[in-house]
Amino acid sequence: MRTAFLDRVDELNDPIQLADRILRAALFLHASDIHLDPMENHLRVRFRIDGELEDVLEIKSSMQNALASRLKVLSSLDIAERRAPQDGGFTWRLPGSSMANTPLDVRMATLPVRHGERITLRLLETGGKRLTLDDLGMSVKDRALFDSVLRRPHGLVLLTGPTGSGKTTTLYAAIQALLKTGPKNIVTVEDPIEYEIPGVAQAEVDSADKVNFSKALKSLLRHDPDVVMIGEIRDADSLNVAIKAALTGHLVLSTLHTNDAKGAVTRLVDMGLDPKLIGAVLRLAVAQRLVRRICTSCNGKGCSSCSNRGYSGRIGIFEFYSPDGENLRTMRDDAMEKVQEGVTSLAEIEKALGE
Repeated sequence: MRTAFLDRVDELNDPIQLADRILRAALFLHASDIHLDPMENHLRVRFRIDGELEDVLEIKSSMQNALASRLKVLSSLDIAERRAPQDGGFTWRLPGSSMANTPLDVRMATLPVRHGERITLRLLETGGKRLTLDDLGMSVKDRALFDSVLRRPHGLVLLTGPTGSGKTTTLYAAIQALLKTGPKNIVTVEDPIEYEIPGVAQAEVDSADKVNFSKALKSLLRHDPDVVMIGEIRDADSLNVAIKAALTGHLVLSTLHTNDAKGAVTRLVDMGLDPKLIGAVLRLAVAQRLVRRICTSCNGKGCSSCSNRGYSGRIGIFEFYSPDGENLRTMRDDAMEKVQEGVTSLAEIEKALGE
């Protein structure tokens, strides 16, 4: 194994120790997700590290239910319910360790499958360093355009791309940049809140339906915001609120699922937006993907710093589109420049862009 934290874990019979050791290893390896997959003869443990799933451990099937119950207790879920999906979360700290000062915000989801319950844990380092716009990998020209749009008092800015492409991270970085420009009333509606931002009013959609997406959106503009962030434009209701806000003097940031930047226009029209309003409301659409960075300690050869992967961390590749004519480079153009600079590899680009 790549870390001593996982040595002889498969021999543990205490579910509390077992959960702690898995979480500690995931924290040490900077995993973003833990997948616990019930197989016929064992429980498979996989970590997602820099976007890649890696098998790290096999646990005996006899510990499967006990481990699930331990995680459910931490997440305030029903330990007796094994035939229906559940979701919850908890904040975890490793006691008696230097890493205790780096708490993990853990989001847990269960799903009944053939051989038991599949569990996915999303890990968010609540005490970790927040990424800024400087960290994302935008070119100088792209960054200048992005900054100029954020300085505008109103309009719609969309981050597009598939799940896991870093859209939410870019939104949070943009909000942090806006906070540095002076006092602003920023209100968000998120599902869920991934990171708390001091000075921002963040509303989380409640799975119990006390604060559902529609209710939160309807009250959004009553709070006199300068900037509105909607986690995702997912239907006509969220689109109508976003357009209304953008047309009435608010800067609106949100995400949309499209393959490229210009595809945001087609998607908005498909969702019911009058094409005549595109130029009036849309300031910028940014498509993005994430690719792994070549390890700077070994230049991709593999070393202890990157656990012999040759990669360490990730960087964004971007494509910008604005209706006023500033149609910049494609994602492939941006990606190939990063390959030439030695930041990432051609294999990563081909994998990210599907070409």
